[in-house]
Amino acid sequence: MFIIGAMSDARLVLIIGSPRSGTTWLQMLLGAHPAVASPQETDLFRMYLQPLAQSWDRQVEWLRDTSNDRRRKGLPTVVDAARFHELGHDFVAATIDEVRARKPGSHIVVEKSPGHSTCTDVIERFWPEATFIHVIRDGRDVAASLVAASTEFGRNFAPGSVGRAARMWRTRLDGARQAKDAPGGYIEVRYEELHTDGAATLQRAYAACGLEVSLDDCAATVQQFAFDKVSASGAVATSIITGGEFDGDARTRVEPRGFFRKGVAGGWRDDWEFPQRHDFDAAAGDMLIELGYERDHTWVGHGRARHHWKEASARRTATLLRRAAKRIDRLAAPDTNDD
Repeated sequence: MFIIGAMSDARLVLIIGSPRSGTTWLQMLLGAHPAVASPQETDLFRMYLQPLAQSWDRQVEWLRDTSNDRRRKGLPTVVDAARFHELGHDFVAATIDEVRARKPGSHIVVEKSPGHSTCTDVIERFWPEATFIHVIRDGRDVAASLVAASTEFGRNFAPGSVGRAARMWRTRLDGARQAKDAPGGYIEVRYEELHTDGAATLQRAYAACGLEVSLDDCAATVQQFAFDKVSASGAVATSIITGGEFDGDARTRVEPRGFFRKGVAGGWRDDWEFPQRHDFDAAAGDMLIELGYERDHTWVGHGRARHHWKEASARRTATLLRRAAKRIDRLAAPDTNDD
């Protein structure tokens, strides 16, 4: 049972980033520490507090409209803004304490919901002391993974085309970076560095949580939760807490088919030809360059100019055909003028 009014003294750390960026893997690693309690994705801010905040803002704006002569009603006629934010803060605190209760001895809650990348302003509004760890992965690997997920477990959220997946990656990355100046702290972690220098990268993530962990202990944790091991098991990692309304349901301990894929850096190269490269570059190629994954657009290949010429030629042909069709329709139309 939630105890509204409880003010948790635990630290809240939020792992954010685009879906399929490796956020779950980092969650497994951080959750292995005895001081850290890490639940399954809660969507706490995106699905619960963001709609509340939006409803409050809409009603306040409506009530302040002096040209509106309708009856004054709504939550803002009962509580003021300070109390509304206090209630939201209490809801977060109660949720944090529920998570901590499932791992005695913990005092840090690490929550991972990629969707929270879209509402960092709401998070800072209700829990300004939150710390953000933003996991960034090469957008081409993200897009390839999203398109693959769209045919399996990710049908409800994953785009089915490279272009749309690239736009999702870019949107989530931009949204997550809105937390750069968060008072509780913000760091960026590269997925690729978890593979190439896992111990040092994990140590830096632990430090963002307020924990000092030796490189040797970090290396042991990376080995324990090596990607190939967790993907082979197909189970939710033991370091992730599940339960609640579905406590005892064995399905909560199994990841859906297709959840774990290759997990390698640069895997997109095996699957993409020029059209996929072009579509990604058109949607988010400049972001790849900004992040240092590419120096320029030449990674797309030599067919880039030829493809643009073909597209332009196809557009010109389509325009000429439409004009010809309209002219034929006019000529074929019956003469309705009376002599």
